[in-house]
Amino acid sequence: MTVDRFKLIAGPYAPPLFELGDVVTDELRGDVRITAISDGRIQWPKGRRLDQTGGHAGLVLFADLARAVRTESNLAVCHWWGITGQTVTKWRRALGVDHTTAGTQSLRQQHGAQEWFQAARGKAHEKSRNADADQSRREKIAEAKRGKKRPASVVEALRKANLGKTLSAETRAKIGKAHRNLGTIPPAAGVPWSGEEDALFQTLSIAEVVERTGRTLVAVRMRRRKLGYPDGRRRATTGGSELGFQNRNPRQ
Repeated sequence: MTVDRFKLIAGPYAPPLFELGDVVTDELRGDVRITAISDGRIQWPKGRRLDQTGGHAGLVLFADLARAVRTESNLAVCHWWGITGQTVTKWRRALGVDHTTAGTQSLRQQHGAQEWFQAARGKAHEKSRNADADQSRREKIAEAKRGKKRPASVVEALRKANLGKTLSAETRAKIGKAHRNLGTIPPAAGVPWSGEEDALFQTLSIAEVVERTGRTLVAVRMRRRKLGYPDGRRRATTGGSELGFQNRNPRQ
C-alpha cells in the first residue's frame, strides 16, 4: 500500500467568494484587506493588515483554510496551499490546535501499516527485550568514550543544562561513590588536607599554619576543630562548668 502523504481527509476546500479590496477577519492578524491571490494548488486570498503600508501580503487565515489547519496534517496543508511547515505551526499555536490533528493521526496510521515500519518496529521490540545485547551495546559505547576528553562545547552545554538543578540524595551518593573509587574529590571540596599539613597543628599556631599552607583562616580553624584541637576562641568546659579561658598563646 502506498501512502498518500498529502491526502486531505476533510476536503474539499475552496476559497470563499471575494473581491480585491474586501476587508475580512484573519484569525491571527485581525482585520486585513485582500490584495492578491496565491498561486498554490488551492488558490487563496492574500492580504495585509489595515495599518500595514507595505511589505509581504500573507494568506488570510479564515474560512476553509482555518478549518484545514485545525484538521489536516502539516504536510497536507503545506502541499495544497504552498506554504512552509513553520507557518502551519504558527497558525496552529494561534488557533490553539493540538500538535496531533486528525490528519496527522491518519498519516501516522498509514505509515504504521507499511511493511518497512512493521519490520523496524519488530526489530526494536526484539532489541528492547534482549537485556544482554543492550548491556553489551552500552559497554561498547562507554569503552569508546573512556579516557577521551569531552569538547568544550559539550562541557558548556552540560553545565548550562544542569545549572540550578538540585540532585537527589541517591544521585549524590552515586557521585560520591564514583569519586571514592577513582580516588578523586569533587572540585567544590577543594584540595584535601595532607598528613604533613595535619602534623603542623601539633607545633604551630593557627596563624603560622595559615602562612605555611596558604589556606584561609576559616579553613585552618575548621580543620583544627575537626582534628580535636581547641581553636583558642572559646572557654573550655568540663561537665558544663567553666574552667576559665584557655591560654591565648597562639602556640597552644
